[in-house]
Amino acid sequence: MELNKVTVTINGNEYILKSDYPEEHVIKLANYVDNVIKELSESYKKLSQQHLLILAALNIADELFIAKEENNAIKKEMLSLKAEINEKNQYIMQLEDELSKTKEELLNTQEEFRQFIETFDKEE
Repeated sequence: MELNKVTVTINGNEYILKSDYPEEHVIKLANYVDNVIKELSESYKKLSQQHLLILAALNIADELFIAKEENNAIKKEMLSLKAEINEKNQYIMQLEDELSKTKEELLNTQEEFRQFIETFDKEE
């Protein structure tokens, strides 16, 4: 697979990046990083470029860790819900079996009743 060359600007510096991701994706990522740096530079005007970049990296890493924790929590919740669905499906299957048996018993009882009635009809 051929790598895409994408030119992006981050913090006023131009970079040529090689990636197998689509160009639009790489540009989105670069713009995101650039915006984080801009927001921090507006809040912390006296920080050196190096400190600003480290702070931006830490903020982005924090967002990533929070997103991973949320993702793991969602995965656990999904597994729990899947288990609950499986239990409920088994319960439904049991109920369907019981219903089927009850229907069969009803049909048998109806047949017995019909035969019982016939015996009385014959005696008359």
